[in-house]
Formats: sequence, structure tokens, C-alpha cells
Amino acid sequence: MELMFVLNRELGTKLVLVTHDRAIASRYARCITIEAGRVLETVIEL
Repeated sequence: MELMFVLNRELGTKLVLVTHDRAIASRYARCITIEAGRVLETVIEL
């Protein structure tokens, strides 16, 4: 998991990860919460 974050940061790539683990999701600058196929919340941390 850490390697993906390092490569994302160093190479400036986009990384899309789908998870049910909020601890992992909290490492991202942008989180989109989806439930039953509907977007409930979008959080963008600057």
C-alpha cells in the first residue's frame, strides 16, 4: 500500500482506490462516499 502512495507522489500520477477502510481513505486528499449507488458526500482537503 505504501508503495502506491510513494509512486503517486513521486510520479505525479492519479491513484484511484476503492476501500471500506476509513483509515486508508483518510490518507487521500479527496474522498467520495457512495452508498447504494448514490454519492452521499465529497470531501476535499487542501
